[in-house]
Parts: sequence; C-alpha cells; structure tokens
Amino acid sequence: MQIENGNVNQRVRLYTNHKQLKKLCENINELVDKFQEILVKYKKTEESRKKMVSNISHDLRTPLTSLLGYIEAMKNDLTITEEEKEKYMDVVYAKGKLLHVLLEDFFVLSKIEANDAVLNFKKVDICEAARMSILTFYEDFTKINITPVIHVPDEKLYVLGDEKSIHRILNNLLSNALKYGKDGGEIGIGVKKEKEFARISVWDHGKGIPNKEIPHIFERLYTLEDSRNHQLQGSGIGLTIVRELIKKHGGDIFVESIPYEKTEFSLTIPLFKKLVRFK
Repeated sequence: MQIENGNVNQRVRLYTNHKQLKKLCENINELVDKFQEILVKYKKTEESRKKMVSNISHDLRTPLTSLLGYIEAMKNDLTITEEEKEKYMDVVYAKGKLLHVLLEDFFVLSKIEANDAVLNFKKVDICEAARMSILTFYEDFTKINITPVIHVPDEKLYVLGDEKSIHRILNNLLSNALKYGKDGGEIGIGVKKEKEFARISVWDHGKGIPNKEIPHIFERLYTLEDSRNHQLQGSGIGLTIVRELIKKHGGDIFVESIPYEKTEFSLTIPLFKKLVRFK
C-alpha cells in the first residue's frame, strides 16, 4: 500500500456498498489529509528554521569578523597613527553596537515565540508614547535633514498594553522608516481613535516597498535588497517583532506603499476600558 510506504498523495479508494467500510475509508482519507497538512507545515517550518540559522550566522559573523580585524590591526600594526586609532575605535564601537542590537532582537523574538515574554498590561497613554518615540529619533532625523511630523491629539488616549512593548513597536517602525524612507525628507507618526481601538500610523515619503515584497516583510530575517548595505543593516526581524507584539495586544497591522509618495504602517491596539465592579 503506497500510503503505508509514506506516499501521502495517495488516497484509499474502495468501491463498495458496505456503509461501515465506506465510512472507514473516509476516516482514513481524512486522517491522511490532516497528516499531509502537518507534513507541509513541518517542511515549511524546517526550511524557515534552516534559513534563519544561516542568516543569523551570516549577520553575526560579518560585523564580528570586521570588528576583530580592526582590533587586530590596532594591536599588531605599529605604523598606525593615533588619529587612525581613533577612527578604528569608532568603527569597533559601531560594529559592537550592531552586534548588541542583533543579539537583543533575536533574544526578544525567541522569548515572544516561546511565550516566555512577560507582558505587564496596564493603562498606557498612546499619544504620549508616540511623542516620546519620535523624539527618541530627533537627533538621527537632524543628521540627515529629515523633518519629523507629529499628528497626535492633545488629549490623552489610553490603550490596554505593555508600555515597554508599545515603545518597542513604535521604535522599530520609526527605525524602519529611517532606513528605507530617508529619501522622502519627512517621517511622521499619527494617532487617532477608531471605535474601540487606537490607530497609530508611521509613514514616510521614501522609495517605498515593491508590491511583491509587501506580503513578506513581516517574515523572520526578510530584508529588502539594499538592507545588506552595512549602513542600513539591522537584525532583519524588527518588523517580525512588531507583528508578534501587536498580536499579543489583540491588535493588527496593515501596510500601504506608493513609491516616493507615501509608505504607511498602520496598527491598531484596543482601547483601555475601565472595569466596573458591582457590589
């Protein structure tokens, strides 16, 4: 029997009027269908895992090799001037900082996916969180002549969320806009109330995301082509972390992109509802 030998593309076909035998065949085929679905998911997961391990190795090895090269040069090359040493130290610091970001992001995502992340849900003013997040990037914006835009109401708008996670979500989205949208000259963040949710938007007017790339941008270690440039490089899982944390908050995220017009990441988080206790 081909099914017995592992061929799950085959199905049991028995031409009979016997009701119990027909039912048995149906049950067997349903079981094979489910097994086939599990097998397909397993293969996809295994391929994703192998790709992830390969990319992690590459992304960690590249800055580490460079960092060690500069350290070795400073240690062994007696002709290096003090000025050159200063420049090398700046590079070593930058590479070390990148390694820290990579490891931190991998650690955070692994904890989220293993359900080990402890989230402290409470009343959070999303307007204040948005203002604080964009101010965090003010110096980065100034260096490359980016104009920050804030469309946030003056009044408070409370969501039910983990404050640390909300800041991570907003910071990851703004960091992503800074990498890919800097050509547009403007990066913005907005907050508004929509029924039982707060809608938060982060946008830029840069080169945007090709339509074929949009379905994949939240996948682990998926990066746009030019993100392999060391000036832009991140962990490749910043948007994956965003998506997973938003799921934990009972929200959703959407992306729309028209190159050099507007690329917008829009997410929803449930509003905080005051609990009423009856005596």
